[in-house]
Amino acid sequence: MTEIKALSARVKTALTKKVEDHNEKYGDDPRKRATLGMLGAVFKRGIGAYRTNPGSVRPSVSSEDQWAYARVNAFLYALKNLKFRGGKFDLDLLPRAHPLSSKKSFKGLYDDLNFTIPKGAKEEAKRGLEWRKEYGRGGTSVGVNSARYIANNTTAGAEKVRHIAKYFPRHEVDKRAEGWRQGEDGYPSNGRIAWALWGGEAGKVWSQKLVRAMNKRDEKAQSAKELIRRKQLLRKENSEYRTNRFRSEEVKDILYKEHDRFVSNWEVVLKEVYFDLLQTQDMKIFQLLNRYAPEELGTNGIINQAIDRNMDKWKAAIYDYYIAIANDFAYYEVDLLLPDLSKEINKVSIEKAKRDKDDILTQGFFLRLVDPSKFPLSNLRSNNDATAYISSLIDEMIPNMARTSKSRFQNAYLKSLDEAIKLNYTGSRLQNYVADQVRKVLSKKNLTRALTIARTETNKVANYGRTVGAKSTGLLYTKEWISQRDGVVRDAHIILDGTEIDENSLFDYDGMKLDYPGDSSLGATPDMTVNCRCFLNYNEKRI
Repeated sequence: MTEIKALSARVKTALTKKVEDHNEKYGDDPRKRATLGMLGAVFKRGIGAYRTNPGSVRPSVSSEDQWAYARVNAFLYALKNLKFRGGKFDLDLLPRAHPLSSKKSFKGLYDDLNFTIPKGAKEEAKRGLEWRKEYGRGGTSVGVNSARYIANNTTAGAEKVRHIAKYFPRHEVDKRAEGWRQGEDGYPSNGRIAWALWGGEAGKVWSQKLVRAMNKRDEKAQSAKELIRRKQLLRKENSEYRTNRFRSEEVKDILYKEHDRFVSNWEVVLKEVYFDLLQTQDMKIFQLLNRYAPEELGTNGIINQAIDRNMDKWKAAIYDYYIAIANDFAYYEVDLLLPDLSKEINKVSIEKAKRDKDDILTQGFFLRLVDPSKFPLSNLRSNNDATAYISSLIDEMIPNMARTSKSRFQNAYLKSLDEAIKLNYTGSRLQNYVADQVRKVLSKKNLTRALTIARTETNKVANYGRTVGAKSTGLLYTKEWISQRDGVVRDAHIILDGTEIDENSLFDYDGMKLDYPGDSSLGATPDMTVNCRCFLNYNEKRI
């Protein structure tokens, strides 16, 4: 085929517009997304076919550009509809996830999903069509077409489901208007009719659930491709580099400082969370001390029960933070083990802590150098093993914290009550004295306690996240215990420092087993895990 030189500026502009228009409608689906490079290649092939095979050109076609644009439009049709009008062509240019792509494809991406349109959505669509016919209002022609599609089809295509799902978030506000509910003036309102045309509440639940499921699979497919790319880049490096790049003391020092700085950012966030929780708990205790006389039988028990009930609420308050920490460090470890190789170890960026908390929970502190959707690791929120493990960590910790809280209260309560009795206080005077003394004792230690908890839990979850990240790479590796190596490292951790074991083995100190520094899930005692600042260094194994 005749070699085609670079596209003209005019053609590039026209193709760019086609890409933008197409992706605005269909680009959310990885099977259908177009790129300028893709359409440019199709255009050049159209020019080549016009020049080398003029017999195939229709008489109505007057120029090679016209023929090339026709080929581009036919290709876009195949992208949009997942099939060609006529003969197949340019299959190697189709997205990898496209069912007709000749590339090694992730076939069956949505095969396990149920695209059957639910009965409730079909009934709502029919109701919307009847209302619109009766009242002559509500919805648009697009909504009418959507209703006919829902009513007349058994299943829906993936792009149609995405299209339907997009309607509902924009129109939730319509529910507030008069006439939305039966019995109100103006029922059914224009908004209620339009809502029905799109399948109503049943259509909303069905379509949005499917979109979430499809997005997870898209993310997984993209992650898999990025994982392959990064592994291929790493394999180009020689064996000595790959197995020794994290073994020098200089590099270990860099990695420790980076880990510590990273952990410190999360400590600041988690300390504030725990301090607020402890303060809220203490306020409840003080309220009960003001309500029940200290000398009354059962007052101590009432407050202990209140502490238990309060602690039950803590899991929901801290779960998102734990998942975010684990996720952040998992991404970080993957980026270390499978880098782009365009950056050095000490150039990894860790963002500052002074940001909105919602943003921190979503984005973390580790500045990913690639699009998160293309990172070779799915968000741990969709990882069942990770979410179950994080839940178990919290379930293990909360009873221990409850026991500490009750013990601190008990000691302060009994001591202050004994003092009040010795001072011959009675009635309200005794009650106020006990409440004030307990308040002083508990409030004084909350900040210190919050900091200790934050340090312990952050490093524990961080090291767990790094373990998940390392496993996700698919590399064979060893894990090495690294301590801070300063004057305050405990003896046990000095002994473990530099210990290198197989990826699936456990660290052992005096009979205590740990998968990673800070791990208490296998029975390690608090003196082994509390305030632990150690981390794991991963080294690729020689094969």
